[in-house]
Amino acid sequence: MTTSSTAHPRQPKGQPTGGQFAAKSNPEADIELEPSQESSASLGAPAEDDEVWSWNAVAKVLGESARDAWKGKRDPKPFAQQTERDQLWRLYQGDNREVLPRLPDASVNCVVTSPPYYWQRDYGVDGQFGMEPDIDGFVANLRETFEGLRHVLTPDGVIFLNLGDTYYSAKGRPHGHDAKHRSRRLPGLRAVDGPGLGLPRKSLIGIPWRVALALQDDGWTLRSDIIWVRNSAIPEPTAKDRPWRKYEHIFLFSHNPRYLFDRDALEGEEDVWFIEPERNSIARGTHYAPYPRELVRRCVAAGCPEGGVVLDPFVGGGTTMSVALEMGRSAIGIELNGDFCGHISNALTHP
Repeated sequence: MTTSSTAHPRQPKGQPTGGQFAAKSNPEADIELEPSQESSASLGAPAEDDEVWSWNAVAKVLGESARDAWKGKRDPKPFAQQTERDQLWRLYQGDNREVLPRLPDASVNCVVTSPPYYWQRDYGVDGQFGMEPDIDGFVANLRETFEGLRHVLTPDGVIFLNLGDTYYSAKGRPHGHDAKHRSRRLPGLRAVDGPGLGLPRKSLIGIPWRVALALQDDGWTLRSDIIWVRNSAIPEPTAKDRPWRKYEHIFLFSHNPRYLFDRDALEGEEDVWFIEPERNSIARGTHYAPYPRELVRRCVAAGCPEGGVVLDPFVGGGTTMSVALEMGRSAIGIELNGDFCGHISNALTHP
């Protein structure tokens, strides 16, 4: 079943009719707008004949609209880019809080991203997220990134945010190495190793929900907390007195009550997704923490119209961009680490 989030999008004047949606309005929907209440912001003014679009018609018009916003855009200068037929990809090196304000308005249909987790990895670059001295600093930095996304996202656009949690050890000694992730590089004394974080020792910090609730305070609509289950997740040999972690959060955000969402892409799993980690990601062999391509595919299929534009402001090893291009979407990525940018550019240029 394919539908919009709350009320069916209406046909802007002068655009072709795509027929009816496969399903009528859900009587149990969170918000059911009367015709007089509906905003014209996301899909234009309602047509006089009150007809609605099919998903394909919506996808064609809105996807092309976002993609066209990038035509002729040369500032800021990308690290690398390529255009082929109706697809383009652009990769920017820098702090996303500085790059995002310079990107064109309403030029991205869907954001799929996974920021560095709090004190989980050192990516070896100044200014990286995830190594803030306190929890509030990490949350504040992500709030600033989301503020930069506000003008870039189309009115009907959505954001899929993947976040993992962190434990507060407060052992007072350097972590040094990690038996679970041998390739993980860590500094001498992490903020979660020393005293003063304001939590009882051995606490699960609750980072994902701290971020989600802060973004709600900023006006973002949290539509779903999707649980990503990884049955084959790597064991945690040091966890003797609690269950091992086998899931992460994927938060679905919108900034308007009405947005595009294709439920067919959920493949019947709704808000619990069973997707196993991959061992052959384009990021493997380098120091990244990539999420599975299947996870990105599901997010893009559900939230980005055909021919639309996908953005990842923490592009890391390039998985989001690679999958988006594979699915016929255009892709925009922002990455702080120059070495990572070189890896991504090479992988996308020579797939």
